[in-house]
Amino acid sequence: MIRSMTAYARREIKGEWGSAAWELRSVNQRYLETYFRLPEQFRSLEPVVRERIRSRLTRGKVECTLRFEQDPSAQGELILNEKLAKQLVNAANWVKMQSDEGEINPVDILRWPGVMSAHEQDLDAIAAEILGALNGALDDFIVARETEGQALKALIEQRLDGVTAEVAKV
Repeated sequence: MIRSMTAYARREIKGEWGSAAWELRSVNQRYLETYFRLPEQFRSLEPVVRERIRSRLTRGKVECTLRFEQDPSAQGELILNEKLAKQLVNAANWVKMQSDEGEINPVDILRWPGVMSAHEQDLDAIAAEILGALNGALDDFIVARETEGQALKALIEQRLDGVTAEVAKV
């Protein structure tokens, strides 16, 4: 079976905890090269994801992105990391004193990774569902590679038929 190395697949799942979507895209590469974009709470999944991809693919530069949106109603009480927030405010004040430009926006401080968090849900259960969706995304991804591979095969055969016809004229 001829498979293209370029492909794209997306698989989305929803649960009581919110929604998640895997996006896989690849371009031509002699060896398998993987790049990941995972939310902070799921970075620990990278070795598992890397191994699942390696078990199914052998070539291509593969970009693997996980988008995760937690349902606000499923989140617990918000927790402020005061120590980190104070460090960010101090750093922002120092930068402001150096350049004397701009204002500190409290919302920007709150958006900084790790400043605000909610009581964690059972991330292991969510991770299991998310990894199940990765398997589906990989299935879709391989089908996309095979579909494009068949189109490439047809194009090559068409060109070969044209060359054969030209050679026969000689």
